[in-house]
Amino acid sequence: MQFQEISDLPPLAIIAFGISIGILYFVTRGGFSSGQKSLPVSAASTAQVAAVIVDPSALNRATAAIEAQTMESINGRKSFERGTESLGRSIDRLCEEVDDLKKEMIRKGH
Repeated sequence: MQFQEISDLPPLAIIAFGISIGILYFVTRGGFSSGQKSLPVSAASTAQVAAVIVDPSALNRATAAIEAQTMESINGRKSFERGTESLGRSIDRLCEEVDDLKKEMIRKGH
């Protein structure tokens, strides 16, 4: 894919491109400057306030729900593995029976 030269674009497209680049520059610059202005102490105090606001019983219920979901997922995986092994054994048995049929047909000359 080849890129067009900017001078080949219509004037309105060049203006829109310039405005887009300018917006990206100022938003990025503003983000960096606000990040540098924020104090680490204020971030730590915000984290402490958030930890106080969180209800520990809700966290315990969420943890229990995730543990139950994990156990259900493990049981489902084990059940799937057993079913896959059973299917594999059935296919093996079917292959042996087809092999025996082929040998029988060769023996009878068909």
